[in-house]
Amino acid sequence: MASTAPKVLITGSTSFVGFRTLVATLEAGYRVLGAVPQREDADHILSMPSIKRMGDLGGNLTFITVPDIAADRSLAEAVKRDVEYIIHTDSPMTVNSTITADRYDSQIIQPLLKGSNNVLSAALGNPSIKRVVMTSSLMAIAPYNELFELESFATFNDASPAQNSNPPYRNAVEALCAGKGRALAATNTFLTKNKPHFTVINLMPGVVIGHDELAKTWRDLNKGSNQQTLRHLRGDKVPTKLPSQTVFVDDVAKVHALALNTKKVATTQNFLLSSSANIGSPWYRASEIVKKEYADQVKKGWLSLDGEQPINRAMIDDGKTKKVFSINFAGFEKQIRSLLGQYVQLKTKDEKGN
Repeated sequence: MASTAPKVLITGSTSFVGFRTLVATLEAGYRVLGAVPQREDADHILSMPSIKRMGDLGGNLTFITVPDIAADRSLAEAVKRDVEYIIHTDSPMTVNSTITADRYDSQIIQPLLKGSNNVLSAALGNPSIKRVVMTSSLMAIAPYNELFELESFATFNDASPAQNSNPPYRNAVEALCAGKGRALAATNTFLTKNKPHFTVINLMPGVVIGHDELAKTWRDLNKGSNQQTLRHLRGDKVPTKLPSQTVFVDDVAKVHALALNTKKVATTQNFLLSSSANIGSPWYRASEIVKKEYADQVKKGWLSLDGEQPINRAMIDDGKTKKVFSINFAGFEKQIRSLLGQYVQLKTKDEKGN
């Protein structure tokens, strides 16, 4: 039987972070309206073990089809459905080398800006909305070169301003960093100009790692931050650096749900999320775990000890996040074991032809 709990509209419900956030929000006692690109995506979500374990959700989990979050007035109908909160996780976080430089603006930056603006505009037109939680990123406040190239001596925190990177961009990830910075700046401008009746929480995680329940095969892990994490563990000698800051996907989802509490956090604020803020995660431990715990998979060629992944140290201060939400972030080892365990499980399933 459906409850009378507050309803949360979640965009990006079929994404890595979005789905885990949907689960965490339901577990926290809210009703959820999941925005999905097509109806078949809702059926896939309903088939997930973590959803089935909750039993008959009735009207506590419903869906609305939103083919393109960046389309004009894409959420105008969704916010009319008894919604009090919005969590916006939908963004082009998966970028690849097939996006050419002439399309960085149209395929990466503009969808970020339009999606965020549509969420805020829809909320502005609905007096029942109390809060909007935005999935931002460390990339929104830390320039590309300080996250991915040169070790920074700066410490980024919740008060750090939106970074401003201008074209030309050397690669799609640099364009994504610019887009995240511009989206944060646009949100700040929107709030200053419109003085809305709702508050906004911007969550800024580092590299998000962990089990992706929506993945049907091991190939489905070949996207986003999980793909970048797995590359060197499968033998690639990756030439580009990754940021040292990582965070477990379940912790990211949990903070999204906690951030809905307007009594705990009454005003518009930013929060950084990382499992090892000051020094970054011990990435070398990933290869050690493979060597110690996955020797058979190394022999099969599923994993490798010959890969290389250079890391760029970036320092952040997420002390406010831990204090406000009373959370201790899971360590890097748990993040890696969660991802490797699923990868090996799916490879085994594929080998058996199941």
